[in-house]
Amino acid sequence: MGGWNPAPVAELQDSEFNYDTPAGCGPGASGLKVRAAMTPLLVHLPHDATVIPPDARADFLLSAEELRAECLRLTDRHTAALYADGLTPADFVRAEVSRLVVDVERIADDASEPCAQVGMGATYVRTADGRPLRALTPERRAELMARHYWPHHHALDAAADARLAHFGRCVVLDAHSYPTGPLPTQVAFGPSPEIGIGTQSGHTPPALCDIAVDFFRTHGYGVGIDVPFSGAMVPNACIGLDPRLWSVMIEVRRDLYMDEATGERHPGFARMQAVLTEFRAVLLRLAVT
Repeated sequence: MGGWNPAPVAELQDSEFNYDTPAGCGPGASGLKVRAAMTPLLVHLPHDATVIPPDARADFLLSAEELRAECLRLTDRHTAALYADGLTPADFVRAEVSRLVVDVERIADDASEPCAQVGMGATYVRTADGRPLRALTPERRAELMARHYWPHHHALDAAADARLAHFGRCVVLDAHSYPTGPLPTQVAFGPSPEIGIGTQSGHTPPALCDIAVDFFRTHGYGVGIDVPFSGAMVPNACIGLDPRLWSVMIEVRRDLYMDEATGERHPGFARMQAVLTEFRAVLLRLAVT
């Protein structure tokens, strides 16, 4: 890539990964069509999208330049290419819009979402440094949730249910990256590990966590468990209900693969992509044993 030159904010589009939502497999789908090529591994990509629809742009209080900077700060850029290289769209569920529009990884009810305390619940109203981002009426928030949040979770439920029915197992790889500078939503501050592994009670068996820790340490990375972020995405239809659904979150520190000031990939990207592709294979072997 050349220098990072984002499109006008209202027209931001993803350029790192060509995503074409097939019938029954993306946000807004009514179900998942089981295909012979489907595996029990499901990659979840909640934060790599940069799309801000024109009607959503009107909600923001920031200038175009400020909004680009906030998008660069908070977007898990290139994670679709890092974690889903070589996969078909049936293998992953990816958020369609920027997390600045709707964050599909958050709990829907702000009263139950810890990040809402800093204005970064499912619909952000504060920037990463605490400035006003937008003012949403309850009606506008409900509209955004209906358009972007709930279809994403319906697709995630359908993808998991199809795997559980077909294989008796679904392993979710919750795919993230994070900046070297702290965010207000972190559960711990101080020196950041190169790889953060997030776990979810009842859905991240100790063996799964151990395998992830050993894998990344063997590849020479410093690893933290539930540091600097905790948790792992579990589809709503399964959380606390179906122990056959396993999930692990992987957070890659962005300086390992990109220039955080520009958003460009640097030479470390290829190695990180290869390591994560290998990790997918490890998870797939675990899922079928």
